[in-house]
Amino acid sequence: MTSGKRFTMKNNTLLMKRILTFIPILLLLSCTTQTTLIENGKEAKGRLKRGLKNGTWTFYKAGKVDAVGTFLEDTKNGDWSYFYDNGKLHQKGEFRNGKQNGVWKYYFDSGEFMGMGELRNGKQIGVWKWYHKNGNLYTERLYVDGKLMEIKSCFDRDKNVLDCGTIQNGNGTMLFHDLENESDTIQKFQYENGVVKN
Repeated sequence: MTSGKRFTMKNNTLLMKRILTFIPILLLLSCTTQTTLIENGKEAKGRLKRGLKNGTWTFYKAGKVDAVGTFLEDTKNGDWSYFYDNGKLHQKGEFRNGKQNGVWKYYFDSGEFMGMGELRNGKQIGVWKWYHKNGNLYTERLYVDGKLMEIKSCFDRDKNVLDCGTIQNGNGTMLFHDLENESDTIQKFQYENGVVKN
């Protein structure tokens, strides 16, 4: 065999190895494609794998980012963040198998921390804390399996005791103050067995 034929065979072998290296990459890219969908009036961008949303997706409303989060086979799984129309963070937390889980944090549309609490399988549990825009505690509420069982405390923005109603064992009245606008508006909710009646 001449040296020219050996050189050609060597080049062909190298070329074949390169082609075989890129075939799996091309197959992978063809299975997950960047796409844009319209769902519930919102534009969504992310990757589809076998026709299902997978990985990180970004949702837009009127051209602005509305939510960013991860999917596993069309089900919300992993970290999610939701945004106000002005672009500021509204809330963030984790989904597991399509339901909110773990600690979720909430923010005012002006950017200040609003409150936090834990969810298990999409239901509020434990003590949830809410704050005034100046950072002072507004109220602490106890939840059991998604039901409001007790209002533990309530304060105005200057740390004075405030009337937020009384709920014991899931029954009573809650007075909800307008923290967002810092106005004197109060809404009244009647609770029975931890659930709003009206």
